[in-house]
Amino acid sequence: MKRASPPAGPDIEVYTVLVRTALAQSGHLLERAIESTRRALQAREDQARTPGESHSAMHARQHLARVSFVMCERFPNALEQAIAKGADRQQAATRSLFSVQFDELELMDESQLSESVERARARQLLTEAVATPLTELNALMSAAQGQSSVDPGHNPLQPELFLQALQTIVGQMQPSDTVRRDWMTHMAEAMGAELRALYLQLIAQMQESGIKPAGYAVRQQGGNYVYIKPIGEEGHAPGFGPETAPWRMGSAQPTAEAAPTAGPDSTRLTLHQLRRLLTGELTDGPAPEMPFSERFSREFESPPSNVAAPPPDFDITVPAAFEALQEMQQVDHMMKRLGSRGPLSTPAATAIAPRSAKTALGQALSMEVVALMLDNIARDGRLLWPVQQLVKQLEPALLKLAVADPRFFSDKDHPARRLLQEMTDRSLAFDSLEAQGFESFMQPLIDVVGPLTHSPIEDQEPFAHALGQLLDAWATREKKRENERLRAIEALRHAEQRNLLAARMSQEMRLLPQIDAIPAEIARFLLGPWTQVMAQARLSDQSGSNDPGRYREAVDALLWSAQPKLTRINVGRLGRLVPKLLSRLHAGLAAIDYPAAETHKFFELLMQLHQQAFVPGRMEEAASNAPTPPKRSNASTLETDEPWIAPSEAAESGFMGEPSGHQPTSPEDDEARRPATPSAPTLAMDVGTWVTLLVNDKWERTQLSWIGSHGNLFLFTNAYGHTQSMTRRLLDKLIARGTLRVISGQTVVAGALDAVAQTALRNSLETGDGI
Repeated sequence: MKRASPPAGPDIEVYTVLVRTALAQSGHLLERAIESTRRALQAREDQARTPGESHSAMHARQHLARVSFVMCERFPNALEQAIAKGADRQQAATRSLFSVQFDELELMDESQLSESVERARARQLLTEAVATPLTELNALMSAAQGQSSVDPGHNPLQPELFLQALQTIVGQMQPSDTVRRDWMTHMAEAMGAELRALYLQLIAQMQESGIKPAGYAVRQQGGNYVYIKPIGEEGHAPGFGPETAPWRMGSAQPTAEAAPTAGPDSTRLTLHQLRRLLTGELTDGPAPEMPFSERFSREFESPPSNVAAPPPDFDITVPAAFEALQEMQQVDHMMKRLGSRGPLSTPAATAIAPRSAKTALGQALSMEVVALMLDNIARDGRLLWPVQQLVKQLEPALLKLAVADPRFFSDKDHPARRLLQEMTDRSLAFDSLEAQGFESFMQPLIDVVGPLTHSPIEDQEPFAHALGQLLDAWATREKKRENERLRAIEALRHAEQRNLLAARMSQEMRLLPQIDAIPAEIARFLLGPWTQVMAQARLSDQSGSNDPGRYREAVDALLWSAQPKLTRINVGRLGRLVPKLLSRLHAGLAAIDYPAAETHKFFELLMQLHQQAFVPGRMEEAASNAPTPPKRSNASTLETDEPWIAPSEAAESGFMGEPSGHQPTSPEDDEARRPATPSAPTLAMDVGTWVTLLVNDKWERTQLSWIGSHGNLFLFTNAYGHTQSMTRRLLDKLIARGTLRVISGQTVVAGALDAVAQTALRNSLETGDGI
């Protein structure tokens, strides 16, 4: 979906001039930030206590001096590209570059991990510097573009985009990891000060031009929006805070889209610790295979191996002993936290009998991650409270499993992880305890989870057994639902194949010379419905005929008979041709179940054309009233990119056409029709995504269960097996109108684990780990 162009007027002219000026002057902004960074590095060099620290600061300063001109020259273009990509992300709703996903950590090396922490730290510094003026600037930018409420996406000068451009330019200079960290630590802070000054200048200029700030829209209980004055003194400025911030999701309350996260003070889990856990570095088993780049570095870039080794009986060096002491202190801290949770954690806590400080830390971290993950899931507002309670009851078993089998975190197909995922994701089908089918959904869950809470957990086997039982129980209940879904998919796949074949036939038919000589309605029929007839015959044919049903032969006959100038010359041929042609046309349209009303309309037009051949006296009058033939240059307008769905296929799949009933007459009416559950609309939906969809003036939860191979057909299935299908165009329109809204863009478990990674990232910032 493309954002509508802002209305023309004096405000938009002011906005355009200011944005262009800011872009043009961004090089000078970076120049000042670089100079501040250079002074900071010089001061660090002067105050260094060791030669190594002094040399590091000097090297970073000198390298910066060498490349500063190139950086300032490239920065405006990098910023312009970041703004363009930022607009695309607003539409595609992709993940921020400044977040970390749990499942990616195992694949990241140390430098990538440090860079993630570095990016987050730089963003934090910018946030603190610009929070207050950015709030007001967002309101003015939205107002200048004719918006009545504030949308941070209308401000192309977001700090995040400046930071992305800066990191792009820094990367192009190819500094070492140490130099890059030294630069970014000071440069982000300096850029924050420069951006604050720029924002204050822009605010003053827009106010002098008479632009009044828009209001922030807050949705009340009844669904209506109330606009409030922008506030920037607390929290993050709209447009530059966490992805879970209420303003980003369009709601005044915390949303259910992102699982809640535990506060940063509740754990000292960091990104580096989390990665060590996922890669198996904190176990006493065989060391995981080292990445090639790291192995090459150690073997060919490390100091010579002929350095004298310590005595064989000197097992633990002083630094190693100190590190072990630190790890045991972390273990104590985490175990105290787990112990404070009550008796749930006691069985797992007593199961720890580590052989080393490293193993103890790995076990404690495993339990900490499980505890945080379950906290996030149990407080997820998308889940009904009975499901939340069952998740809590699984905690003792999962804590034991975390100690016995850490693969639970890194293996997406681990039975325990799949069990959690199945029970939480499937529960999204129900929006209330009274929803049809909820009781029959819950009973197998209760039967399975109960025994697990008291089972001895030594490996994944109890969870694998429970998962099998659960899926079998649900399979019996969902057999009818699955059959209906499969029938709908089969109908849509057939329609998709027919449409693809019909499109190729239409391209070939447009090259026929006589296509320009016939009325537009007849050409449209041939290039549209009749190609569907020929494609259907080809797909259904088992004989191998080149022209099954002789429908292609009918094309030539129809082209000739639709030209009165030709048929008058040979009326006898027309008389012999018409009965056979009409019969062939009726049979073909019946084969695709073409609507009777459209069929009748077409044959009326064709009969009028045929009658002109038998009434010579009305030749001129008929010619003047005849539709204008299409020009070849406009032939593409005779077809539509939308796939055509036969009525039988539409009935089988619940195909939704364009709404023809009541349409909201005002934004307030539209908002009142939306469900209470907020979400971030996105076109980047995957199979399995749950949405709320307005069907016959009622909201219902349904799941995306199939996407056509060419991405232009979508099938949704609800908990009762009822299906709705639609084209890509209609999907876009429904999202734009707010009558289709995404509940969950990823699995509940994946979201909870990503929240754990974000907690670890915040802790890394506070402790300086990786910076």
